[in-house]
Amino acid sequence: MFATLLITELMGAVLLLVSYEGARKSVLEYVVPIWEVTGTFGAFWVVVSDFAYPSILTPVAYIFAVPLMLFLILIIARNSTIVFGEYIMKKGWLDERKLYLMYSLSTVILSLIVLVILSSIIGGAGIDLFGGKFSAAGWIGAPGSMLFIAGALLIGLGLAPVFYDLKPFGFLAVPATLSGIFLSVLGFYFYSPALLSAYIAIPVVLTLLVPVLYFTSIGKSLVTNKLVFVTLASVIVFSLNVLVYPYAFGKSLSVDALTTSGPMAQAFLVITLIGGILLGIMIAVYLLMVRRSNLMRSRSAQN
Repeated sequence: MFATLLITELMGAVLLLVSYEGARKSVLEYVVPIWEVTGTFGAFWVVVSDFAYPSILTPVAYIFAVPLMLFLILIIARNSTIVFGEYIMKKGWLDERKLYLMYSLSTVILSLIVLVILSSIIGGAGIDLFGGKFSAAGWIGAPGSMLFIAGALLIGLGLAPVFYDLKPFGFLAVPATLSGIFLSVLGFYFYSPALLSAYIAIPVVLTLLVPVLYFTSIGKSLVTNKLVFVTLASVIVFSLNVLVYPYAFGKSLSVDALTTSGPMAQAFLVITLIGGILLGIMIAVYLLMVRRSNLMRSRSAQN
């Protein structure tokens, strides 16, 4: 859920940077109320990770110390600019447009940092486990790294007009998504051919299905529904785990060997289940409220 919500914010941020006036209304109606929910899921993810893999979290945090420091700085920038943009009276040069563009730029960069960390955990690029170091040069030099990033960004660019239902950008949906899928799969292959299996058909088909349905009369109402889109995107993100788990860092480390066991594992499962259900209900209620609010505004405008 954290990855999914961050992706939806990334898509909106890119649209604001590309065409602020054209995307402003659709993007901000979603982003302004949701950004705190994204942070809540992020905090939940960190707590669950500490509970599940306590022995590896500190070494991983040490390896990614610099990227994580930059991420935290950008989180502060993201949060503060959107709060200023939403609540505080602007004067002079610091207007709403500049604040939301600063929010967008912060969101794009911190999302790129997340993608770099994830790609390193998946493929092991730039990672020295024994030395506890991360090498940016080593990561860039790995053939799959830039393909992974480019693929993710192209998929986001393709799905953004669908999620925010922006017809002027609709022509990007299928070609950008298809190109992104191709580069992503290629990135996985270059990291390790062992990462590719028949299961990759699940995220590939589901991801491509979204922009295709957007151009059908029945499908459009489904994929532009925020609740349906977020649910489907969560399934896609979760299905990628099958390609990687139970290994990390280019299949050099078994995650199962580091997982909490015994009574702690049972407590972890209970907390994860209850917490996940509660947060899932919260986000579902929120998205339904947003949908009803948008429908009411549309009816008022027509009347």
